[in-house]
Amino acid sequence: MVFFTRYFIVALPSALVLVWSIVWSSIVNADWVNLTGAETAQNIAEIYVLDDHVKVKLEVYVGNYDKFEELVPDEFLQNSYSAAIDDDRPSLHQRMQTFADQRLQFITEDGTKLSAKLVLVEPRTRIDRKSVYAGKLNPYTKKIIQTAPADKRVLYAEIIYPFSKKPQQLTIIPPLNQRGKVELSLGFIAFHKSVPIVDFRFLGSAAKLNLDWQDPWFTKFESRSLSRHHSYPLMLYLYVEPRIVRLESLMRINDITQWSNFTINDSALSLEEKHYRLREHIRKYFMSTGELQIDGEARIVDVVSVEFLKVALSGLSIIDDITKVDPAATLVGVSQQYYVTALPQNINTRWRLFNQRVSSIPVTVTDPAGPLNGLVDKLNPDVSWQNFLKTYQEPTIIPVDIETGFSLSLPYIGETKIINALPDEEQAQEIISAVLENVRVAFVEKQDDDFMRVLGKAISSTQAITVKKELEKLYSPQVKGGVGSVQTFNDVQIHNIRKLKSLGSLPDGFSATISGSAIIKAQHWGHVDQRQVDFQLLLDLIEDNNQWKLSDLTVIDLK
Repeated sequence: MVFFTRYFIVALPSALVLVWSIVWSSIVNADWVNLTGAETAQNIAEIYVLDDHVKVKLEVYVGNYDKFEELVPDEFLQNSYSAAIDDDRPSLHQRMQTFADQRLQFITEDGTKLSAKLVLVEPRTRIDRKSVYAGKLNPYTKKIIQTAPADKRVLYAEIIYPFSKKPQQLTIIPPLNQRGKVELSLGFIAFHKSVPIVDFRFLGSAAKLNLDWQDPWFTKFESRSLSRHHSYPLMLYLYVEPRIVRLESLMRINDITQWSNFTINDSALSLEEKHYRLREHIRKYFMSTGELQIDGEARIVDVVSVEFLKVALSGLSIIDDITKVDPAATLVGVSQQYYVTALPQNINTRWRLFNQRVSSIPVTVTDPAGPLNGLVDKLNPDVSWQNFLKTYQEPTIIPVDIETGFSLSLPYIGETKIINALPDEEQAQEIISAVLENVRVAFVEKQDDDFMRVLGKAISSTQAITVKKELEKLYSPQVKGGVGSVQTFNDVQIHNIRKLKSLGSLPDGFSATISGSAIIKAQHWGHVDQRQVDFQLLLDLIEDNNQWKLSDLTVIDLK
C-alpha cells in the first residue's frame, strides 16, 4: 500500500527527504518543464525512425555552414560568396558519403553505417521553438539557459538514411572534431514512427537507441538522461480539494481497449465516429468500476470525463480534432470526480489495471499543501491518503459589514442607518475586495444547488442567472482539460465610484468601475495550467440587511 500523509513526509530525516525528492523529480513531475535549452540550440535535428529509413530534418545555423559544408549546394555557395565553385569540389553523392561517415552518423547493432541521401536543401528562417525559461537561471545547474540565436537564418535540409532490415539498435553520433569531441551545439528530438522517444536534448556524444518495433512506446535511449517526460504507459493522480476528490489516470489507447474489451467491427463507421464511441465506452467503463472510499464510505463516482491527449514539448496537450488521434502516440486521460462537502479525513482506493510490461506505476497525490509521490504495483495496488493538514481552513463566506453613512441604535429596532453616503476610497476598496473574495468562495462549490445557495450569500440580485453567466467568464474560464478557477486577485484598482439609483428616499449602494488581475489555475492529469488574466469590471453593490453584496456585474474586458 502507498500511504500518503503530510506527517510521514515531515517525519523523514532531511537527507532522506532530499534523496526522495531528487529521485522523484526524475520520474514524474506535476508540470514538466524542459530546462536544457536544447530547443533553442544553434543547430536543430529532428530525427524520425520509420519502417525502412531514418529521416532527419536539420536546421543549420548560418554561422555553422562550414561544419555541414557537404549539404551546401553549389549554387548557394556561389550566390553567397560571389566566387566561382572549386572544380575539385566533390559531387553531391560523394559529399553525402562523407556526411554519413563523418558528420551525422547512424550505425546499427552489427556495425553497419547507414548511407545518407539528401532529399531537400534550401535557406529558411529557423522555427521559433519558444522557451519561456530561455535567458533565465537553471535552478539545478546554476547556469543561464541559452536563448535562440539572434540571426534566424538557417540552412534547412531533409536527409534520409535507408535500411532494408529493421535494426534493433541505432547509435547516433553527432559531428566530432579530430579529438573526438562534439564540435557544435546540436539540439535534437527523436521519434519512433509517431511516438516521441526523447524531449529536446543536446546530442553531445554518441547515443545508443534501442528500438522496439512491436511497440514503439518502449523504444528508448540507453542513457537515462535521454528520456522523455510521461515515459510511463500508465500514471495515476489523486487530487484532494475542498469540494471534490478526483482520481485521474493517463493510459494508452491499446491498454484501455484491452482492459475494457472494446471492439468495433463496423467498417462503415468513420474514424471520427469510432473515436467518439471509444471515448463514450471508456466513460461508461469508469462510471461502473473503481473502489474509492472517502472517510470509510464506498463512493459511486459522480462525473467521469475523458480526453485524448498527446505528449507535446511543454507537457500534455488535448487533441481537439478527434480525427487526428493516433493510437500509438495518444494517451487517454480519465478524470473520475467525487463530490464532497468538506475536505475528507482519509481516502482509500485500489488500482487494478496494470500494463504487463511495467511492474510498477507512479502515483501523485495532490492536496492543498502540494504534491506527494509514490509507486503502486500488482502486489501493492492500494493508495491511501490521510489528512494531517494543520493550517487548512474550509472556504467560507465572510459577511461584509463595513459601515458607511450614519446609523443609530433605536429601541426595539436595533442598529438603523439614517443617513446613507458613498463609501470613501478606502472603504470602497475594502468592500469590493471582500465581495470579490466571497464570490470566489461560492465558485468553490461543485454542485449546482450548493453553488446557488452559497452564491446567494454573496450576491443580491433579481437577475441571478444573468449575473451568474457574467461571473463565470472571470471565475470559471474554460482551460485545457476542463474549467479553471480564480486563486487570488491582484492589483485591484477603483477608477470611479458613482451613486446607485435609489430604490427609496436614500441611495442603497454604489456602482464602481474596477480593473485588476486574477491568477487562474487548473490541475489535470499531472499538468498545472496557471496563468494571469487582466480584467475590467463594472460592479453594482448594495447594502442588504447591513451586509454588502454584489447586485450586478458586467465584464468590460478580460484578457
